[in-house]
Amino acid sequence: MKKTLTATLVASALVPTIVFAEENEYRSMSPMIVVGAAPEYNEMNLAGSVDSISRDELAVSHVNNTMELFTKIPGVYFARYNQGIINTDIGIRGFAAEGSSPHAKLLIDGIPSNLSNGYSELDQLFPGNIQTIDVYKGNSDPRYGTFNVAGNYNVTTRNDLARSVEVTAGSFNAKEVQAYAGEQTGKLRHNYFFGYRNSEGYRDNFELDKLSASGRWFYDFNDSTSLGFIARIADYDADAPGYLTREQARNKPTSSAAYASKDGGDKQSQAYSVHFDHAFNEDVDWALKTYFNHYERSRWVRYSEVDSLQNRFDDQDHYGMTSTVNWRVAQDWTIDWGVNIEQQDVIEQRFSTVDNQRQRDTLTRNNNFDMLNYGSYLQVSNTLTDWFEWNAAIRADRFSGDGKFGVTPTENELYDYGTVLQPKLNMFFYPTDNVTVFANYGRSFQHPTMSSAYADGNTSARDVSLNDGWELGTKWSPVNALELRISYWEQKASDEFIDVDGTPKNVGETQRKGTDFGFNWSVSQDFNIWGNFTTVDSEILDEGANKGNQLRSIPEYTSSVGISYLFTPALTWRVHMDSQAASYTNEANVGGKYGEFNVVNTSLDYKTSWGSINAQVNNLFDEYYEYVYDFSSDASDLIFSPGDGVNASVSVSYTFK
Repeated sequence: MKKTLTATLVASALVPTIVFAEENEYRSMSPMIVVGAAPEYNEMNLAGSVDSISRDELAVSHVNNTMELFTKIPGVYFARYNQGIINTDIGIRGFAAEGSSPHAKLLIDGIPSNLSNGYSELDQLFPGNIQTIDVYKGNSDPRYGTFNVAGNYNVTTRNDLARSVEVTAGSFNAKEVQAYAGEQTGKLRHNYFFGYRNSEGYRDNFELDKLSASGRWFYDFNDSTSLGFIARIADYDADAPGYLTREQARNKPTSSAAYASKDGGDKQSQAYSVHFDHAFNEDVDWALKTYFNHYERSRWVRYSEVDSLQNRFDDQDHYGMTSTVNWRVAQDWTIDWGVNIEQQDVIEQRFSTVDNQRQRDTLTRNNNFDMLNYGSYLQVSNTLTDWFEWNAAIRADRFSGDGKFGVTPTENELYDYGTVLQPKLNMFFYPTDNVTVFANYGRSFQHPTMSSAYADGNTSARDVSLNDGWELGTKWSPVNALELRISYWEQKASDEFIDVDGTPKNVGETQRKGTDFGFNWSVSQDFNIWGNFTTVDSEILDEGANKGNQLRSIPEYTSSVGISYLFTPALTWRVHMDSQAASYTNEANVGGKYGEFNVVNTSLDYKTSWGSINAQVNNLFDEYYEYVYDFSSDASDLIFSPGDGVNASVSVSYTFK
């Protein structure tokens, strides 16, 4: 059941706000947002960390890498490779951001959008074409199976009625244009977007060209039935500065490694989806989505002077469908039933090269495989009393697939995981109008990816890693102007699988736990302060040399604090500091910790009668920070990639009447 939630101005936070519905309707959970009005939200009554970035905040964001938009989401940490088309990824709930342990489901307009290795591919979108970004952290969401290990990211593209053009110029010779048009013609709502960005980058041998174009066409046959089609194409071409030694990175962070002069690549994506919604009556809704996604990536990379230049090529076709039925059985009872089918067809190749030319007789990897995932869930929701409501679900997933692997092809089959059952539970207690206590439990699963998911022989030799987690927390408002939130969570994995640059291994049983704290204080009508602080403690529980050690690339804390002030009804000032702790680069926990930073960004936004003018400065105090990767697993071979120094931009947006 879809409801329009009460618009509210709140800060980035850790748990949902409670919206008290009208008489005879369910009490429901709305996502937290950074700035602006809450979007429409298809409530699944998820107890835990539901956070959202609104359109108001996205409108003043300008980034090379779309994943950078997540900086204000609490508990999110970053791996900023800054290597051309391999640029930025994020992590949540104690899983590595660098992709060694895929753990979050990405959906764009409800369509699965992870690559076959679990990486999130968001560079196909510009901020100007995003309506909201919703992030759920935890195990209790039954809607998704594969990659939904620690949570999910739901991105919704724009469908509002507006027309605007925005141009941006900034540091590193950055140039950007974004154009959007949303129209209503009778019963047809159609929306169009075009975006282009070029930047020479902070470091030498870095230049990107980013292009995206999309359209949405949704037709309402009547109040009960609608049919929509979304199409999007995107291209991201970029040179890469390569990795540096510690001394090079610290002494001259803008430099590029001499051996990396030919590094770079190009990635292209196409996305097509059909969306059908029908309400059989006031109590039964049905939504059906079908899709086809195509990804093609070609990367030229050389990690060190002793390595040779290599071409890495991927060609991926993803297609499938999702179906959800929502049935309000009685005033206090609701049943949700969902089904999904996801198919991946993947070609993965690597070539030795001479002068950026593939040498076909020196093919070093040649994999051609497919994977099919199909799953279903059933959820029951009940409002037992005015002070307690709950929902419980069971989800089941199955997999199949086969492929040919190796330069001399070997036919392998996907490991047989059987039926993966995942129970889920969410509970909400309302002792007073100003206090909410919530608890959840859920099981999710992690499976090997790419060639590591296939066997030549015994397909029952490897199983999925089960991830059981729970969370307990509260949200309360001591006074109308102040909101406080705190929660504690734990997750335990049965036999965690990681992939370190193509080398798969199991680290055994692991445990993660942490606390989330957030606040929002509306000091006055014009002045707002928000903040959040999260801790993560990871531990390898399995017997062996690394027992008791922390997992690689997991910062012990992350935090964000921000201020927004309305100088005049037209002029808004924002400042935001994002902090992240250092972390080990290997499971042996040797060689020290890296990656700590405290980065401050600020902006001024001035609204005019014809549009707006925005000026922003990122990394205001020119803080040095870096991404560090360990090829050796014992810190004997570390490579460094410095992050961007201080940079600024000015944007002018014109709105057509």
